[in-house]
Amino acid sequence: MKRGNRIIAIIVSLLLVSCSFGSKPEPITEANFLTLADVTGRGTLREDSPDVRVINVKSKAFIKVNDIRAAKQKAMENAAVTAVETMVRELMSAEDYNRRYEEIERYFSKNIDKYIVDRQVNGEKKIYLDQFYGVSASFKVNRQEVLVALQKDLRIIDASGSALVTVVTSRKDLDLSSIGFRFSDIEDSLMNQIQTDLNQRGLKALDYRNAVASMQSDPKMKDALSKLSKQQFMAMVAGSKAGDTILDKQLQDAEAFYSTGLTMLKQIAKIVVEVNIMSVSKTGDSMVLNLNVTAKNISVGSGGAFANTIVQVARRAGPNTDDSAMLTGLIKDAYEDMNRSFIPQIIKEMSSIDVGGDKLVRYELVMKGYTSSDFRTIRKLIENAQTDGFRFINFDNTLKDAKPSINQIFVRYAGKTSRLSDTVLDLLDGSKLSASEPIIAPGLTDLVFEKVMPK
Repeated sequence: MKRGNRIIAIIVSLLLVSCSFGSKPEPITEANFLTLADVTGRGTLREDSPDVRVINVKSKAFIKVNDIRAAKQKAMENAAVTAVETMVRELMSAEDYNRRYEEIERYFSKNIDKYIVDRQVNGEKKIYLDQFYGVSASFKVNRQEVLVALQKDLRIIDASGSALVTVVTSRKDLDLSSIGFRFSDIEDSLMNQIQTDLNQRGLKALDYRNAVASMQSDPKMKDALSKLSKQQFMAMVAGSKAGDTILDKQLQDAEAFYSTGLTMLKQIAKIVVEVNIMSVSKTGDSMVLNLNVTAKNISVGSGGAFANTIVQVARRAGPNTDDSAMLTGLIKDAYEDMNRSFIPQIIKEMSSIDVGGDKLVRYELVMKGYTSSDFRTIRKLIENAQTDGFRFINFDNTLKDAKPSINQIFVRYAGKTSRLSDTVLDLLDGSKLSASEPIIAPGLTDLVFEKVMPK
């Protein structure tokens, strides 16, 4: 009986083997094939200053000779580049970025740490058949340093996008003669405080006289603007009509002046800051300075104030303190008070540059399970499908002999990640090289296309 059972078992085995030769191969699958989508984590970095922006990214690096530490370091370097590049895109128009992204990438990659305030690893693990090390990280990027580079070094962003005009005004009846000063003393001192600080932060701070001088480049406006007063300048910023404002005769009934003048001003500056000196008084040994400070964004259609504050500072004289030193100290105190709340609002507003359109973002298309000939076909398909919004950059076939094979194509694409996925899937379907739909997730720029075996 046992002999008979063995014979039956052999026959069944032979039948199974023979059947297997006629069956279709199983689809390429890898139960433990992890991608960057599997690398997750939550960061704790916070945007504690208008000068910075926290950006979360994911990146990976090839593990050489099983050196995990070096791979992690390289992955974090790649992630930092991506974070800074994200900040650059936020500060630029699509047209300028797409035209010069290669130059921008070369420039910022030279000293990436200059633009990173802090960094944090939120998650990490081996991915892609344990051949790559993936990280999920948060970076605190200094937006002002990036802005300075784009404006001053690369000269890509128009200076008007970071320029503001400061105007120091006062009540008409403000008389400082009793304490031995002229209004211009306070005006110049406050102007220097504001401009010095903002210029060091990467902004271009002008007083209204420089702004007016810049507008005089238009021959038609030169005569009208040559003697423009502060009151007229602020009336123009406010969009006042000539009939509603007491102006010099040269501008009476000149409605066109306001629309034309403001249009020109918008090309020079984004923000107008008015520092209105309400009072300066001295009683006994004490001196008090009161300011009303307002900032208006004139680059947008609605205009209007977005920040306003009242500043009141006081100082008491010591036995050897003169009035000049007291007033100098009051101006310094007033600016320090402004710097705590008012100036940060300006910096944040100046960094929020309106940038319409789609920008070319760097993506890695990972082709899993395709033969070398398949991959050559895919590369040609993508190269031939290039448009202004879809660029082939390069490829990497280091792991073409892995089981399953892993090949990467580097592209730049302007648009939603899901649309890029559909574009690539359509190309593959058209050449009968079908793939499963890749995982789409926020911050994920690695799209894995796994080959689907024909049924």
